[in-house]
Amino acid sequence: MTNKINSEQAVEHAWKYFELHSNQRITMFNYYLFIMAGLGTAIGVILQTSKNFAYVGIFLSILSIVVSIIFWKLDQRTSFLIKQSESVFKKLERNSAIDIGIFCNEEANLERDNKDKLFFNKIITYGFIFRTIFFITGMIGCLGVIIFLSIITGHMSLK
Repeated sequence: MTNKINSEQAVEHAWKYFELHSNQRITMFNYYLFIMAGLGTAIGVILQTSKNFAYVGIFLSILSIVVSIIFWKLDQRTSFLIKQSESVFKKLERNSAIDIGIFCNEEANLERDNKDKLFFNKIITYGFIFRTIFFITGMIGCLGVIIFLSIITGHMSLK
């Protein structure tokens, strides 16, 4: 007796895996935005207060850098897991009697659609958008460290 699964079971299994990790990726990004909104608000309040809280500003700026790196790494892992199920779907599509091509043709279709478009008109991936946001918020955290250090050393003052 063998425990081989049929193609319908394989599709169902791959779809549940894909759905789980896709939803997890979006949920994780929502948490990231929530955390960064809180940190950004706290940093903004500290910038409007006295020099006495500049050390807290440095801590929060470093925390925003660390949070950006952690969520970037979590997103890398989740993206990898999503690609695992996509590769299963590609194999299933290639072996199917019906030419669906949703997963098999996606990369080529995206490249074809973006061929003659300028950057702002191109269709970009979630991964690119997420990585860009992680990078920008991390750099804003670095800028916060520099600003608060400048405040502490007296090179910059709060009004």
